[in-house]
Amino acid sequence: MKKKVCVLASGGFDSGVLIADLLERGFEVHPFYVASGFYWEKAELHWLKRFLKALKGPRLKPLTIAETPMRWIMGGHWSLTGKGVPSSRAAWDSVYLPGRNLLLLSQAGVYAATHGLPLVVLGVLRGNPFADSKPRFLKDMESAINDALRARLKVEAPYTKLHKDGVARLAARLGKRFPLELTFSCLRPRGVNPCGECSKCAERSAGLR
Repeated sequence: MKKKVCVLASGGFDSGVLIADLLERGFEVHPFYVASGFYWEKAELHWLKRFLKALKGPRLKPLTIAETPMRWIMGGHWSLTGKGVPSSRAAWDSVYLPGRNLLLLSQAGVYAATHGLPLVVLGVLRGNPFADSKPRFLKDMESAINDALRARLKVEAPYTKLHKDGVARLAARLGKRFPLELTFSCLRPRGVNPCGECSKCAERSAGLR
């Protein structure tokens, strides 16, 4: 039986490496994207689709997009308006999105359980300060999903012992098989191009450097 996995894909460097890494290890990869109406999503999806096209192969399955609008919950939050976006000098935890992994994992969990995928993975890194990225939360979500759906699903974050530079080294080992130039991470893009000024642009630049 092929090893099948649902990967929470964002178009960013970390989830991109995760997808390429799993393909390299022989997994059948089902990329899953949750569209919530955030300011950067149009650009993010543009690059994610190009990235997946570059990796195309029989074990990479089509992108699934789940639409879960957040405007009615989060109102005028900067992530929806593009106003007051954390700058390159802002603390890492300033980019927190309320309930983000709760939303991502509940959507991906239902999808995986109903499509015969035994594993859901996400690209959480070491040092992530948010409570919904901690091992206890991920284990609790796994239990909740399995209880609700009578499933035997596993939720894993295989890069929790790595910082950004460690993930960059994984990408380097993949070499030309990893299309680095097609990854994208920006909170306030200009069209489909990164702004170069926000917290995510700074994080990406520092990690790759």
